[in-house]
Formats: sequence, C-alpha cells, structure tokens
Amino acid sequence: MQRQMKDWMLALGALLPLLLAGCAGPGAAPPTAGTNGPAASSGSAGVPAGTDAGGRQCRATALPPLAGGTQVWDIACGEEGEAGGQLWSRPAAAPPVGRDDLRRLSDRSDWASQLALKASCQEPQWLPTPLGEAMVQNCQLREGGWPHLSLVLALEGRLYQADGIPAMADPFLAAIAMAAGKPAPAPVLTTALGLGERSFGKGEVTRFDGDRRQGRLANSLENFAAAEASYRRALAMQTRILGPDAPGLGDTLMALALEVSNQGRYEEADGLFDRAEALIQRSFDPALRARLSAYRGYHALAAGRPETALVLAKAASAARRQRVAELEGDDPTGLNRAVLGNLTAARAELIHSLVLEAAIGIRLRQAPLAEAASAEARRIFDRTPGLPSWWQPRLLAQQGMADAMAGRTREGLEKLEAATAASRALFGEGWPVASLLLERGRVAAEAGLNEPALVSFEAAFTIIRSADQPPAQLPLDRIAPYLRAALAVTKAKPAEAAALHAAMFQAVQLVREGAVGQTISRAAARFATSDPAAAEAVRSQQEAARQRDRLRLDLAAETAKPDGQRSPAREQSLRTELEAAGRRADAADQALASRFPDYNRLTRFTTPTGAEVAAALREGEALSLFAFADQGGFGFLVRREGVTAYAVELSRAELTRQVQGLRRAFVPRDGGLLPFDLAAAHGLYQALYGPVAAEMAGVRRLDLVPGGPLLSLPPALLVTAPAAAGDYAGAAWLARGRAIAVAPSVPAFLSLRRLASRSTAQKPFIGFAAPPFQGAAGRADGMAALAKECRTGGAVDPALLRSLAPLPETADEIRQIGQGLGATPDALLTGAAVTKAALRRASLSDYRVLYFATHGLLPGELRCQAEPGLALAPPTSATPDPADDGLLTASDVATLRLNAELVVLSACNTAGGGQLGGESLSGLAEAFFFAGARNLLVTHWQVPSKPTVTLMTDSFAGLPVAGGDAAAALATAQMRLVASPGTGHPFFWAAFTLIGDGLVPVR
Repeated sequence: MQRQMKDWMLALGALLPLLLAGCAGPGAAPPTAGTNGPAASSGSAGVPAGTDAGGRQCRATALPPLAGGTQVWDIACGEEGEAGGQLWSRPAAAPPVGRDDLRRLSDRSDWASQLALKASCQEPQWLPTPLGEAMVQNCQLREGGWPHLSLVLALEGRLYQADGIPAMADPFLAAIAMAAGKPAPAPVLTTALGLGERSFGKGEVTRFDGDRRQGRLANSLENFAAAEASYRRALAMQTRILGPDAPGLGDTLMALALEVSNQGRYEEADGLFDRAEALIQRSFDPALRARLSAYRGYHALAAGRPETALVLAKAASAARRQRVAELEGDDPTGLNRAVLGNLTAARAELIHSLVLEAAIGIRLRQAPLAEAASAEARRIFDRTPGLPSWWQPRLLAQQGMADAMAGRTREGLEKLEAATAASRALFGEGWPVASLLLERGRVAAEAGLNEPALVSFEAAFTIIRSADQPPAQLPLDRIAPYLRAALAVTKAKPAEAAALHAAMFQAVQLVREGAVGQTISRAAARFATSDPAAAEAVRSQQEAARQRDRLRLDLAAETAKPDGQRSPAREQSLRTELEAAGRRADAADQALASRFPDYNRLTRFTTPTGAEVAAALREGEALSLFAFADQGGFGFLVRREGVTAYAVELSRAELTRQVQGLRRAFVPRDGGLLPFDLAAAHGLYQALYGPVAAEMAGVRRLDLVPGGPLLSLPPALLVTAPAAAGDYAGAAWLARGRAIAVAPSVPAFLSLRRLASRSTAQKPFIGFAAPPFQGAAGRADGMAALAKECRTGGAVDPALLRSLAPLPETADEIRQIGQGLGATPDALLTGAAVTKAALRRASLSDYRVLYFATHGLLPGELRCQAEPGLALAPPTSATPDPADDGLLTASDVATLRLNAELVVLSACNTAGGGQLGGESLSGLAEAFFFAGARNLLVTHWQVPSKPTVTLMTDSFAGLPVAGGDAAAALATAQMRLVASPGTGHPFFWAAFTLIGDGLVPVR
C-alpha cells in the first residue's frame, strides 16, 4: 500500500505543475474598434504628452475610435516606444456632482472593468490639479505585483480615465489637456505622489513579464531548475527597482519558493514563503493571500505533510469560493461587478486549490474528498470560457486517478486514455502526452494489468527519447511501476525475459533526478551562452519550437469550439501555418544537432541498448547499473552474454541508512577512527549482488553505474565474503583482484570506451593546491557560513570562501606527485595563484594529468546553488562577475577545453555522504567528461596527505604492470595499503574512486 501511495504522489506531482503554469488567468482584452468618436490624433508617432517621473519624454497615440463616442490613447515614454499606460475619454451624459457621483460614473464604465481585470486598487485619494480635482488610486498588478496608478477626472462634459505605470501620472494630465484642447498643465502629481524615487518604465515591466513567462513555461515542462532561475531574475529586477520590502515582491517570492520546493529544498522554500507572507500581509490584493495558502499547501504536500497541506488547501478554496460568489452575484444597485475583479481568473484560482484538495485526498486515501474536489474543479472549468485549453486533459486525468484510487480501474483508465488523446491534440507527441501515458501505465500496473501497462509505458518512453524538449527531471519512481511490471511478466513468461530485461535496461537510463539533472541543465545553458554562434542556434531552435507549439494550441482550441462557432477557413489556415512551423522547428533542431553536437549530447536522452554495451565489454568484464526508488531498487548486470535485470530489496531510504552507517567509520573522533563494520559491508554486497552471484563469479573488471545513495559509497570497500571483525588485511574486498571503474551514466561509459586514442597533450602534469583559506583548521564555521549564502548566477562573497579551513599540506602533495610525473615548477600552482583566471590562462588542454587539491562544495552547502563546485582562491575584494569569484562550478567546468587522460580531485568531498553528495559527483563528472577528460579520480572524504601521496605514486608507477589500466593499477595500490601496518582501515585507501573508462593509457 505504501508503494502505491508513493506512485500516486509522483503521478499527481507531474500533473500539478501543468495547472500552475496558467493559473493566473487571462489578462485584459484590448478595446474594440467602433465609430462615432472624435478624430484621432494625426501621425502614428503620436503627440507630446509631457515628461514622466523618470525624465522620459512621453507621447500619446490615438487608437481607432470606439462606439458611443469613446476615444482611447496609448501613452508611451522614452525610446522604447511601448505603451505604459492608456487614456480613455467618453461623453458624460450628465456632469458628475461631487466625488461619489464621479466614482459611481467611473465604476460603471468599460475602462473600470478593464482595470479590474489586471489590477487591485486601494481606496481613492482626491488631489487638486490644474485641470480640476482628480480621483487617484494606487493599484497593484494582479500578475507580478508591480505598482500601477489610475487617474479619473471630469472636464467639460467628458469623463477622462487613465491607468498605467505610476511614473506617468503627469503625462496622463498632459494627455487629458491635449484631448480637451487645453494647454499642457504644469506637472504637479509627481511631487504630490512622491514618484521621484524608484520610478520605472514599461521596458522593465516587459522584461520582468518575459522572465515570469519563461518560469511558467519551464515549470510546465517540469524543468524546475530553469523555472527557479527565471523567477530569480524577475525577483532581482523587482528588488532593484522597488526595493526589498515592496509588497509587490510577495507574488514573485512565492512563485520562486514553489520552484525551490519542487526541487526538494524544503527548508529553503520555507524561508522564501515566510518572506513572501510578510510582504503579502501588507498587500491590498486579497487574492494573493489565498494564493499563498495554496502554494504553501503544494509545498507541504511535497514535503510529506499532507494533513497540513489539507488545512491550507481548504483555506485557499474557501477564500476563493467567496471571491467567485462575489463576482457572480447580482447587485440591486446596478454595480458593475466587473470592477471587483476578474471572474475567469478567480475561477481559475479556485480550480487550482481544488486540484490540490483532490491530490491530498488521494494521498490520504480519502476517496470522497478526492472525487468531490476533482469533480467540482471539472464543473467550474466546463462553465468558464477563456481558461487554458490544456487544463482540460489534466483535470480529466486527475478524475481518472481518483476513480482508480477508489477501485474503479476501468473508468480511471478510460479517463486517462481520453485525457491522453486530448493532450495529444494540443501538444502533439511531446512530454505532456508522455507524462499521461506514464500515469496510465502506472494505474494499469497497480491493478495487475501488467502487459497493457507495458504498452503504455513503452509508448511514453518512445516519446521521451525523441522529444525536442525532454523533461529536465524524470524521477525513478515514475518508471519503477514499469520495472516491477516487467519483472512480473518475466516470471510468468520466462521466454520473454531476455527481451524485457534489455528493454528495462534502456528504460532506466531515462531517469534524471536530483542534482544530476540540474547540473546537466546548467552545464548546457552555460555552454550555449559561452559561444555566440551556439547561443543563436539554441535561441532559433527554441523560438521555432515555441511557435510550433503555440499554433498547435491555437488549432486545438479552434477545433474544440461548438460547431456553430467554428471557422473552417480559420482551421485550414492554422493547419497550413502549423505544418510550416513544424518544418521550421525540425530544421532548426537538425541544424543545432549538426553544428553543436556537444550541446545536443547534454540536452538529449540517449539510451544505449544492452547489445551495444555488451559489444564494448572485454573478456571477464561486466557493467553493473543500480537504481533505487522509494519502495525498492533495481539492478542490471550486463555481460558479453546479455543483460540480467533483477529486484534489489533495498529502498532508497534503507540504502541511505546503510551507506551512512558505513561512512561513520571515516569521521575521525578524538584523534582516532571507529572500526569499520566488515559484516555490514558484506551484507550490503549480498543485497546488491546476491541475486547475480553466479554471474559475478567470473567478473575480473567491474564498470559500475551506481545510482542514488550508492554514489556516496566507494565500491572498493564492499566485502564479497564473510570476514572476521577488524581483519582488514584478510577481508575479501571487492577491489581485491578486481579492477573497478565508476561511470556517471551508461552513455558516458560507452563514449569513453569508444574514445580509444590517447591524449595528444605534450605536458605531463599541472596541479592546483592549498588556496589561501583562513578558517580554523578542523572547524566547520566556514562551511556553515557558506550554507547561509545564496548564490544563483551571481558571484559568491570572497570572505566566505576565505573562511574555509586551510589545506597547507596539499601543496607538498602536488609537488611530490607532480615531480614524480615530470612536472615543471611553473605547473605547480599553490596559494593565491589558484584562481579561475589562472585556469583560463593555463592552456589546460596541453596537460595529460590535472590535479585539484582543494575543498569541494555540494548543493546545499551553498544555499540556492543546485550544482557542485571546487573552491579556488577568492579575489581580494568582492566582484559582481561570477567568472572571477573563486568558485569553479560544474557549469564552469563544462566550458573548459581539456585533453586530459586523468583529472584528480583530492582533498575534496566531491562525493560526500550527504543527501546530494553522490548525485553531485555524477553531475560534476559529466561536466569534466564533456570538457574533454577521459578519467576522473575523486575522493569521498579528505585523506591525510601521506597515504594519498603513497597511493597516487604507486598507482602511476603500477600502470606499466597493469597494461595501462588505471583502474587495475589503483586497485593494486589500494590493496598494498591494506596490507601495510597502520593503513589497513579503509579510511586510508578506499576514498579514491576512478570514474571513467580506466583503459585509456595513462603515461
């Protein structure tokens, strides 16, 4: 039952972001052209309309007149030419008498309806102007929270109504004077309203809106890291312009908090939500408070607190129901209810929280709650025109999940099938369709319909492999039901085992989760921006894909209209445009792949077959792949004879517990070490390899793709047979008589294996060690300070890097090893010379061996950073440019050009035992391989320099005996340390792990 609940939550987790992507509702519609209005101002450039609070010259341009004598002007300021406000003028049947009459007349107008769609306003203030008393309201945009201003006054039988950016208050008066044929008045409102400080123009709002749109798009594709980056850019712009305490920042902050939560950084999300709440409490838009409750509900649900989530969801739904009722009701006074707000947006927000309620009902096995909430959401959607068309299949899918959870499997599958068909009409064969196919497969598998489940899953896998925008994150838990179903079929039909095991092996390679997916996404983005030609090719490809997808949605919306409203000519025109856009998108995709194959490799799924891997293996060699879900793991052993797939009876949590237990022996306490638990190491080996003990008997070289928590454990310290406690010299270590190499992925293994040529670099060695850190040795103060720092694209504070513990012994370490390999003195960089600038100047592609002896930083150790990095010498003073800040991130590494046979990361906890340590190692390794390294030698914990020098020296010296096999040479050197008095404890020798092929000769 617990396994089913986790699978349900993964299904809903895939559904909810797609609704979030459009929950803000539609914006205001443009005015409709009519007749009988006053003549428009001549010239498309408009007429002068004064100067705004920022000193920009403004111009008013008349739009085509509307019915009833109404005239509208767009008002733009500065050189950007984009309208930041509008002025409406219409006849007043009777001049308003007093303030109440003016307000009533204004509220009953179309302009007031348009304003209410996009903004929430405070009670008016009445200000004297040269044209008469004006009703002025401070407003806040519903989307993004930017300040907005409205101004209303009556003049000579006409009502003038303007709204826009606050800095345009005096240009509004100038435009009214122009429309009334009066001289331009003196500017008075800028001073009266205090608009001189923090004024902004339409260009800033437009750029902000662009970042928000990119964030929503990335969220809909479940690329939460990219969504976070977009929202952080938007937040930085708002903070710079409005200040850190502006209430309008609350909306952006909570959107950012949700993306952080989506990536599992729950504590950081709590802090962002707290900041948002403090600002939203001061906002005058009541919808924001309900939105905050809903977003916090999603966060609580993701963090495993469904009861808390339900309280928050119900509070949001109650507030939103009340809001919808206010907007739907009749008013005997004749109030224009549109001035209360946007009914479509209010209903959309209510759907949003109802979807959350249904998700929680499924999580808590409360079928009545799930069914009632999902049905209500669907009813509201069906009676609300203007909502995004892609919501319909998502809502239908959730109803299907509720049906299945309640035991109505057939009805649930039918709804999921209908939702898939509707999504296919909207999106084509893209990720939204694949996501629904995964859920249909899961529902079938949970009902024991294993073979139909496999059909749905395999259809989803086909789409994912060919998608031009595959998901940046694809958790194993979404694929685990397929793997379990396939294993069940192999037991019932042994003749199909070989084919299904091979298919499972390919499917599990689609998984991207945690720090690995985020690191790869950032490396791809950095690569794209490091080359102007690549950046343009990527931009063209993405723009072509967006145009194609927009047309696909437009066509689907047109064909979904009732027969009486459909336009065959419009449909045919859209089909023609869509076909052309599809050809352009395909051409742009092919051009990007052919011109920049490295970018393509970072962003595309490749899933080598078992046959391809088997063909690359040598005699006595096997590739071992593990993947761990919340409810059990899966192992794959590929030999030249084929693929064997099997279940591993270890959940991700249990494996984490065992790994952490083994690693406790590597933390020095009171000057000594705890005994290493040989029995536990053997027990873990049995859990991992016991089901394939016969196949492992002849394996003399093991290539391991670990996965999950296993990434944080050096494989060499597993024990293959029972051993007496403390008998390190006699233990049957996995590395005894067996070469071991780790690969971050199966494609990386094959790529490195096929890279048969040795490095052409002419210089033997370059080392970087002992940056000038000044923290107290052995203390964690510096790391604790870093953990409080937020770095997202900006430079890290150099004082924080300086506070790390110094590593003076690493300078001697690289000298001894470098001199043994023939390094020249100028290739041994230590202290303040170990800078990012020095790396760029060093022509790293000239060196066969690169050696970094410094601290590694993992995600979580530097808040807001989702990729690993290496700490180098910080600059003497703070710099705004991350290119020189002293932190070499994985995305920085991806831009380097290497030709190295080996990169060593010594003294680094680059494979640390924390939640993200091992995953970070995998992402960092991918970045180094992308940059041109053939092998990577990393440490899982900091090892004293003396055994490190011995191990490195023996490994390099043993290469000729090992036939150039770096993995075999390392294993031999490790066993030599095991046999030596004082270094038999795995603390001294097991930390080092070779990542890569290991067969490329290292001279």
